Formats: sequence, structure tokens, C-alpha cells
Amino acid sequence: MLPWIRRLFDVRAGEGLRVLISFLYVAVVVAAFLLAKPIRNSLFLAQHGPYALVYAYAAVPLVLSLFVPVYSRLTARLGSRIVTIGTLVVFSSNAVMFWFAFHAQRAGEPARGTIGWLLPGMFYVWVNCFGVIAPVQAWTFTSALFDTRQARRLFGVIGAGASVGAIGAGLLARFLVGPVGGTVNMMLVLAALILVAAGLVAIGAVRLRRPGPPGPPRRTAHPFSESLALIGRSPYLRLLSALVFLVAVSTQWTAFQLSLVADARFGGRVDALTEFFGTFNFALGATALVVQLAVARPLLRRFGAAVAILLLPLMLGAGSAVILLLPMFWPVLVTNALDQGFRFSLDKSAYELLYLPLAPGQRGRVKSTIDIVVSRAADAVGAVLLGCATGGFLMFSGLGLGLRGTAAVNLALIATWIAVASRLRAEYVRTIQDSIHRHRVAAEHDVPDEPGGPAAALAAALATGNAPEIRGALAALEGRATGELRAGLLGLLDHEEAEIRRRALALLAASRDRTIAADATRLLRDPDLNVRTEALLFVTRELGADPIAQLQEMGDFEDFSIRAGLAAFLASPGPSQNLEAARVILEAMARSPGEPGQPDRRQAARVLALAPDAFPDILTALMDDPDEAVAREAVLAAGGGSHAFVPLLLAALSRPELSGNAAASLARHGDPVVSSIDVLLHEPGGSLAVKRELPGVLVRIGTPRALQVLVDGLLQPDAMLRHRVVASVNKLHQAHPEVPVDRQLIELLLAAEIAGHYRSYQVLGPLGARLEADDVTLRALRQTMDQELERIFRLMSLLFAGPGLHDAYVGIRSASPLVRANALEFLDNVLTPDLRRVLVPLLDSQVSIETRIALADRLVGAR
Repeated sequence: MLPWIRRLFDVRAGEGLRVLISFLYVAVVVAAFLLAKPIRNSLFLAQHGPYALVYAYAAVPLVLSLFVPVYSRLTARLGSRIVTIGTLVVFSSNAVMFWFAFHAQRAGEPARGTIGWLLPGMFYVWVNCFGVIAPVQAWTFTSALFDTRQARRLFGVIGAGASVGAIGAGLLARFLVGPVGGTVNMMLVLAALILVAAGLVAIGAVRLRRPGPPGPPRRTAHPFSESLALIGRSPYLRLLSALVFLVAVSTQWTAFQLSLVADARFGGRVDALTEFFGTFNFALGATALVVQLAVARPLLRRFGAAVAILLLPLMLGAGSAVILLLPMFWPVLVTNALDQGFRFSLDKSAYELLYLPLAPGQRGRVKSTIDIVVSRAADAVGAVLLGCATGGFLMFSGLGLGLRGTAAVNLALIATWIAVASRLRAEYVRTIQDSIHRHRVAAEHDVPDEPGGPAAALAAALATGNAPEIRGALAALEGRATGELRAGLLGLLDHEEAEIRRRALALLAASRDRTIAADATRLLRDPDLNVRTEALLFVTRELGADPIAQLQEMGDFEDFSIRAGLAAFLASPGPSQNLEAARVILEAMARSPGEPGQPDRRQAARVLALAPDAFPDILTALMDDPDEAVAREAVLAAGGGSHAFVPLLLAALSRPELSGNAAASLARHGDPVVSSIDVLLHEPGGSLAVKRELPGVLVRIGTPRALQVLVDGLLQPDAMLRHRVVASVNKLHQAHPEVPVDRQLIELLLAAEIAGHYRSYQVLGPLGARLEADDVTLRALRQTMDQELERIFRLMSLLFAGPGLHDAYVGIRSASPLVRANALEFLDNVLTPDLRRVLVPLLDSQVSIETRIALADRLVGAR
């Protein structure tokens, strides 16, 4: 494809051949149909008149009901492209057969009575069947080549092929009737056009590949009843079917009005009617081409299918209103021009987009069912109603309505059409969201959501039985409520790995769960010393058992176990509590020398959790212990103490190895600690390492006051801190949507983040040109840009309610082009125009980095 054509129509690399073949295929199919229509109309009207059209309309669904089952079975067995080629070849041979039949009648051969009377009607039904099947095949072929975003950008161009086809058909019908020897001989031209369409499909089958995973598609036969059941279950497909039904009936009545006035004007002269309809098709094709390129393409790109589907009924409604006032030739002609001009260009392009949110495996069969079966059922219903309203149908006498009466009825149909199309707009967006939501759920099936990460991680680890994953999940659960995981933790008390048994028992003991007394007593005989020690701590602390008696009964305990059990017994509230004696033991344990990991100091910290406020000096010293395990236990113990430990816990946030435990302990203090965090978060000279951990603490606290502090702290100069604050606000606002957020502040910060993301592309451009793809600087920049994008979506979710923004964020990061396209289509339909204009180019993978840099130069105001 020539470069200037590609630039003009926004055809990008790798799309040229697909666009060209699709354009030509649509053009040739529409040209064939619109060439057949003048031949069909002139032969039928000359033989039977306009009021007999209702019988032809009603016969089409009967013929298609025989065709559809055979077509479905062949497609399931051979594939859609082979069946499409075969169907077009059969249609071409049919046109030649009709030429022979009509030519024989004109030559005066036998059987001209009944056959001659039936032939125009048979040809009329055949043309209508071709007009249903061939365009459906053409657009199904085209839809399979493009995803949602490409379709929205390119279907306006491809749809212009219909207008070009209308122009070509009009010229052929207008100027070839005489040279080829009359209307009947035009059937040979029609046969040649259909063969050209078959050739284009054959070329496409060889040269083009459909988007999606490589390999031949798996062909599965789907019963017709299954497709109907699928349509019945989906509100979106029901509305789409209703729309197709109303469009078919309304446009059928509009076409009948044109046949009525044409027959009255040309008095049944076959060649004159053919030339008239040919001239009409040429004029409307030329007009539609201008509309398609000047209106349809930008309209689809800017507003999408959800808005474009309203244009045709509004136009037809206006035309029918004029016919109601002035039932004359020219209003009918103009209304039909609007119908066919917009229906084969803008409306057809928009209509095809409505199928793209469906799963690829469903799209083809649902589209065939609706376009062929539902639409033709509408033709049958419309024909019966039209006959009853005008000249009668079979045994029913007609009401004798003329142009004015049919226009009045059509106005009511069009009003219903507009109502259904309006509802379809909302369902279109919801269906796209459902598709990306399903992807998000599938993508996160093995990745726990951050707010409930440890719980989800443990559940996943238990499912896999992977010991390292279980240990990691148990470590993340320290300091958290474990009620919902009680059953899983109980199961771990019998795990083959001693450390997992010990941690599970420690978590259950920390929750003061006395129902595990039997399990803890059993574990006093565990082969592992650390597990036995943990069990001893539980029975002495929670059950009030005498540690000396337990030790005498069990034996084989190390000195640290004896001291820990005795200290726990003496420090526990109750009649045996003796804090002075417990202090002597704990001070000795805290001063105990040894290598890192010395059990005495660590067990002393754990015993202090029983009464942290009674021994603040010992606990404070252990929080500064150089041994990470000892300091961690002390930090966890301080979570149950008084507010006096809060400054120490805040300071512990600066130690990466303790930050998670310190955050969990601070969260146990609840709302009273929020004021201290608020001051520290806004302190100009405060520790940045500590500040970066504060959003996580506020999320753990999870109160409305914590959310308000986070909202007040959104404008942070440090990018990482700002990222964590934004993420925390996003999480907490889901739990407390009643807490108001300052929309102006969010919009201001969102604008700044978008501008910063554009600025990052300005930096990425020259860096990417000079550095290798795996360079550490380039990787760091891309990681920063990923965080910028995440902040943008989290901020937007504060402005737009519902889970759709999160679904879209996961969707645009998907490896699947179809999922990314649907996510962008969803954003295009929910974002405000200003936000859509600046944000979508940053997300659309089909927009090059160079284009984004050029946009950044304009938006940011500096290179």
C-alpha cells in the first residue's frame, strides 16, 4: 500500500494487505448485491407489481431456514474460509443458471407459462438470500482480521468499500443495460463479480493470518439451539437481536415505499426501472463515500459504535416524518438514499463493532444466528405486517395503507429502534467490561490481591503444598488476625517440617485460641525441641499449667525452654502471677550471651508479649537487639503494649528487616496512633525511609480517619512515597467509599501524573536510542513509568466508581492484543473527552513511542 495512503487512512505497519483485501472484498460483495437489486426489482415489479413484494419478503426466511443448518455443519467441518469460497462459487453459478432460464423464456422455449410467472419471484428471493449471506460472510472475514482497537480505527475505511461498491454497481446498471442487450444479460456481469469476491477470499486465505495464537483453529460443531440459548442468556445479545429485528422491519418498509413510487413513475418498464435503480445506487454510493470518509471514520474513532448506531434511526425518523407530511416521490427517494447510504457505510461499520467484545469462539456463530436467522425472521414478520397494512396477505385482507400510513407505522418502529439502541449503548460498555473482568480474574487467579495478600497466599500455598511458599505466607501472617485461616493453620500442626509446625502453633497461640489445647499438649512430645518449647509456652500461658510439673512429666527440655516456660507462667495474669520473679528470669534471659539466634533472648521477647507494659525497659532493649529474630519478636510484643511504644515502633519502620512487623504492631494500636502518623507524614525533615512505610500502616489500621490522613498526604514530592500513598488511598477508599475525597485535588494530581508520564517518554526516546534494551538505567526508567501508570489508574478509580478501571489496568498490561484492545475500548467509552484525548495515546500499543514523544512536546510545553 502506498505510504501516503497509509498515512491518510492511519493504516499502520503490517495492516496494509489486510485492509486492502477487506476493502476490496466488501466493495465487490456490495457491488454484486446492488447490481442484482435493480435487476431483481425491475423484473419483479414488471411482472407482479409492488404489492406482491410481501410474498417475496416472506419466502426469504423459509429458504434461509434450509440453508443455515447445512452451512453451519459445513463450516464446522471445513472451516469458514473454505465454505465462504464455495458459497460464492455456488452463487455465481446460480446467476448463470438464472440467465439461462430467463433467456430461454424470452426465446419462447416450452414451459414458459408457470415457470415464466415464477422466475421473477424466484430470482427476487435468491437475490435477497445472497444479500443476507454474502455481506455477513464479508464482515465476518474482516472481523477475524482485526482486534477492537484496529476495527474502530479501520472499519470506517473498510466500510467505505461499500460506498465504492455502490458507485460501481450504479454505473454498471446505468450504462451496461443497453450494450449487453438488456436487463437479463446483466446477470452474467453479476456472476463475474461474485467470482471476483471468491478470488479475494482465496487470496486472503493464503496470504493473511488471523490474530491470536498460532496453529489451526479447533473446529467444533455448535448446535443452532446452543447459539439461541446463548443469545437468550445474555442481555446484550438480546438487545442486539432486538435491534437487528427492528432494523430489518423498518428498512423493509422503507424499501417497499421506494418500489411503490418507482412502479408508479415508470409503469413496469423493465429496462427503465433497471436504469433508474442503477442511477439511484450510483448517486447514493457517491454520497455515502463522502459521508463514510468525512463523517463515519472520525465519528467511529471519536465516539465508537455505541453512538454511531443512533445516527441511522434518527435520519430515517426524520425522513419518515417528511413522508408523513408530503407523501410524494422525492421524500421517499431521499429517505431511501439516507437508509441505504448510511446503512451500508456508517451503520454497518458501527454494527460490526458491536460483535467484537464477544469471545472469538462465540462471535462467528452468534453473528451468523443473528444476521441470518433473526434478521430473516424479522423479514417474515415485517412482510406479513406489511401485507396486512397494505394490499392483504393470503387470507388476510389489507387495511389499504399508502405512503402516509406506512410512514406513520414506520415512525413508531423507528422510535422503538432508538430506545433499544440507547439501551444497547450501556450494555455494550458493560459487555466490554465483563470481558476484561474475566481476564483480570483469570490473571489474578494465582496472584493474591494486595489487601488480603497473606491470607490468599497461604490459601494458595496450602493448595500447592510447597514448603517454602508456606513458610513465606506464615511469616507474612505474623501480627495479623488469623481467624479465617484457623482450619488451614490447624492442618499445618502435623506438617512434616518442624519450622512450619512451630510457626503455625505460634500464630494460633498469638490469637489466644484455647480450643487448640489438645493439639498443644500433644505437641509437648514433638520430636523437635523448638516445637516442644512453643507448646510449653502455650500451655503455661493460656492454660495456666505449672511448667515445673510439665517439665517433670515430659523431661528432655533445654535450659532456655525451662526458663521461658517458667517466666511465661509467672508473667501470665492470674493467681500465680509474680512479676518480680518473672523480671529476674527475663533479665537473665535478655542478658544471655551467645551466637545470633540465641534462644534465650528470642524466647524472652516472646514471653514479654504477655505483659509488655510490666517490663518496658527489657522490651525496649530487645527491640534494639542486633539479632534480627530477637528484634522481630520484641517488635511484635510491643504491639500489645501501651502508646509509649509507638515512637519506638515508628523508628523500627526504618529497618527493612523489621518494617513489616513494626507496621503490624502499630496497626494493633488502632486509631489512636493515626495522629502521630499524620504528624510524621507531613514533617518536612522526617526520615524518608520511615515515611515510605506509613501508608502501609494506615492501610492495616483501615479506619476512615486513616483514609483521611492518606488523602491529605497525596501531594508528596518523593515519587516512591507518593506511589505508596496513592495505592493506599485507592485500597482504603474501596473499604470506605463514604469518605469524601477532594475531586479537584485528585484531578490536579492526575494531570500532574499524566504530564510526568509524558515527560518520561521524552526521556525514554534519547535513552532508548543510545542504550541497550537490558541496560540498568533503561530498566529503572521503565519500572518508574510502570509505577506512574499504576498511579494514574489508581487516581482515576477515585473519580470513577466501580471495578472497571482496575479491570482495564490489568487488561492493558495483558499479553493478548484482543484483551488490550477491549480494555482500551472500555476506557474510550467511560473516560471524559479531555481525559480520553491525553490518556489513550499513552496506553494504545499501536501508538509509537515517537508519536508519544511528539504529543509530549506539545502537551508538556518543553522538549
